[in-house]
Amino acid sequence: MKKLNNQKNLQHSFTIKLANGVQERITFTAANIVHIVGYQGSYPKSQPTTMKSQQVNTGGDPTIATGKINKKRALPFVEKTTLIPFTISVKKNYYLLQTAQIILKIDTYNGQISCYERHAEKPLFTQVLPVFKNGRVSTTLKNINPTARYFGGGMQNGHYDHTGKIIKIENTNDWLDRGVTSPAPFIWSNSGFGIVNNTYGQGNYDCQNPQQINFNFQDYKADNYYLIGFKPEKILQAYFKLTGKPLLLPKFAWYPAHLNAYNRDTWIQVTADSAGARLFEDGKYYKEYQPINPKSFNVQRPGKITLNNQQFVPAVQGNGDVTFEKDKSNNLQAVRESLNGEQNNYQFSARQIIDRYQQADMPLGWFLPNDGYGAGYGQTADLKQNIANLAEFSQYAASHGIKTGLWTQENLLPQNPAHPRADERDFPQEVAQAQVAAIKTDVAWVGDGYQAGIGALHDASFYMRKYGHNQRPFAVTVDGWAGTQKYAAVWTGDQAGGTWENIGYQIPTYLSSSLSGLANVGGDIDGIYGGGKPIIQTRDLQWKSFTPLQLNMDGWGSENKTPFTFGQPYTAINRFYLKLKSQLLPYFYSAAYQNTFHGQPLLAPVVYDRNLQLTKTPDLDHEFLVGEHILVAPIYQDAKMDAQGQDFRDGIYLPGKNDVWIDYFTGEEYRGHQVLNNFVVPLWKTPVFIKKGAIIPENNPNNNPTEIDTQTQMISIYPANRETTTLIYDDDGVSEAYLQGKSVQTLVKCKQDLHKIIVEVGMTEGDYQGFESQKQTIIKVKTDHSPQQVLVNGQKLAVTAYEFQVQHPLPFLSQIEGLKHVTNGSWLTIKIPMHDVTKQELKIEIDE
Repeated sequence: MKKLNNQKNLQHSFTIKLANGVQERITFTAANIVHIVGYQGSYPKSQPTTMKSQQVNTGGDPTIATGKINKKRALPFVEKTTLIPFTISVKKNYYLLQTAQIILKIDTYNGQISCYERHAEKPLFTQVLPVFKNGRVSTTLKNINPTARYFGGGMQNGHYDHTGKIIKIENTNDWLDRGVTSPAPFIWSNSGFGIVNNTYGQGNYDCQNPQQINFNFQDYKADNYYLIGFKPEKILQAYFKLTGKPLLLPKFAWYPAHLNAYNRDTWIQVTADSAGARLFEDGKYYKEYQPINPKSFNVQRPGKITLNNQQFVPAVQGNGDVTFEKDKSNNLQAVRESLNGEQNNYQFSARQIIDRYQQADMPLGWFLPNDGYGAGYGQTADLKQNIANLAEFSQYAASHGIKTGLWTQENLLPQNPAHPRADERDFPQEVAQAQVAAIKTDVAWVGDGYQAGIGALHDASFYMRKYGHNQRPFAVTVDGWAGTQKYAAVWTGDQAGGTWENIGYQIPTYLSSSLSGLANVGGDIDGIYGGGKPIIQTRDLQWKSFTPLQLNMDGWGSENKTPFTFGQPYTAINRFYLKLKSQLLPYFYSAAYQNTFHGQPLLAPVVYDRNLQLTKTPDLDHEFLVGEHILVAPIYQDAKMDAQGQDFRDGIYLPGKNDVWIDYFTGEEYRGHQVLNNFVVPLWKTPVFIKKGAIIPENNPNNNPTEIDTQTQMISIYPANRETTTLIYDDDGVSEAYLQGKSVQTLVKCKQDLHKIIVEVGMTEGDYQGFESQKQTIIKVKTDHSPQQVLVNGQKLAVTAYEFQVQHPLPFLSQIEGLKHVTNGSWLTIKIPMHDVTKQELKIEIDE
């Protein structure tokens, strides 16, 4: 080791050699990020280690991890970093390394490294020298705060608080409770630090003892980044600085998606009492069958039939299937699905699904008309003609405001570009010609995940940027890793659905994902194989309307997977929640911006706050915050309705001793820091609360982004006896121009005194292509009193310019059968005529 004098020295790296042959190299990539690499022999490469012996538990499912991992290149998931200088001091028995935020004390005899936040007396942790054994490396941190709690680890199904547990950082492809999909070698503590392991090796974090954490990975080096910060958003910000900012989802992605495998399945006319029979527009009943095909992985399902010398199996999964002979029909006429009805089969086409959503007045943002499993997007013998067929469908979808996406089971490009097969893929042409705006990378393509998954997403994003007509690359994936957030959203995998348990463990799964930097999370409504249980489907759709992605996975279950499958009252209830999500999109989008650029989780536990105070209270695994101001407590158990059709929810914890929470649907107020039991939740209602003081930007209710009224600025205010502020963010919602600052922001403030409410809407700052600065502003203020007067910028408004409603109806809620007089309290609505929001601020004074 280089000999140093007692003077302070400015360094960019420091290496210590120890007697047992272990060396540790220390650098800083930011004032609060320290990189420590422990190794034996020569200094290792900076690339993350890849291990050839990774195994994924397929559970006998041949669709899982069929890609060839060793053929995938290993891309780094850590962004290019610049080393920052630090000072070093040599003491008698130790060295001190210092940045503006961190002090490292390195023991010269045993190599232990104690990490302090600057000016703190006690270390955040002490790292013991790493141990190398049998192709694995383990590192121990000790002397941690005894009240430490641990979060992160990627998508850990059913759990987000990992204190007292051993967390697997490996892809098990187990979609159920305790399974792991999209793991991330990243964990953090409320004691002020996070850990990122720069590896693709499998491993685990042992958090059984809060005062000591051990991490063990399949690797030949201990390549660890430590992120320092006493606020969770500071740790997540540092994580994003290291591994990449999360994708800000394009606006269409916030609306439901419909997915199915068109061009594959066959429909046969049956009688109404046949199992799996469905009624179509022609007034006849049909049953769906899939051709036996190795790519479909359906050869073991029951109920095979033979038609025109080809064997088929039912599309319906699970028990209760019957053979064709039991369908009481001798009619062997079969009709194959298509995208555009090009085979004289319009009622079995993807287009007809779009028509049905339109007829039901149901939001739909994007549509994936194939899934690769034996289904392409055309029925010709020529790939170019099939792409033209896909383009025709995309044009029809776009005319209804809907984007087109594709699943990718296999390669993105033909094996032989000069002679492509009709059943292959040509993703650049799909994007360029057919306007494909989304891709869902399935397990059969991303292989075992790890570096293969990152490589697949990198390629997909590259082609979407190159051929995508300036559209924002958007992928949805499973089997993610650290860094996945900059490429894709993640979904929870193939849960069966149809059970309350499926809802119960998905809620903490979403939280685990969001607290791991994977906030763009979603899942299949009522699972992939759900159906037949309308109450469960409706309850699942309700809470997922407050999360980023909602996927209607059709064609695999016992029923059509649409929000209108079961008729009334379910259709009206589902419509209400999906319309509500479209209305609240500006709030969600602003919260997503805070996640991407400032590290504030989009979805968070209700005990999460900026001071990292965590209080264990009943049932915290089954409720969550969306942004800072909306709390959702889903119905995740069979509450057994009473004779009046009422359900009841227990264990709803409302946080904050000094906070007040408002029932979004009734306007009733509840003091924070209490648990609500016997909370009445009829089928139409899932518990949603707004924190008093919230400022909620809104849209007009709509079915897709093309229906948003861009000439109206709408804000709902929930005044509190303190000043509150909200930053409203917006951009074009389509391109990546937001990364170059092409966006707008509006600061809104509100404060309430004894007899006055003051709302200040600042001038909108910034610009983006398509932004309309001329807007009318609608301010809705929740208040119990009709105003004495209303002033806007000092001018008294005529009483015709505002409206006070004692019973303010919720849009679309009145469409639910038997539901009347449901209001969310009394509101004052103020309409301010068209003005330039970039040049005029508003000060609204309401004398009560």
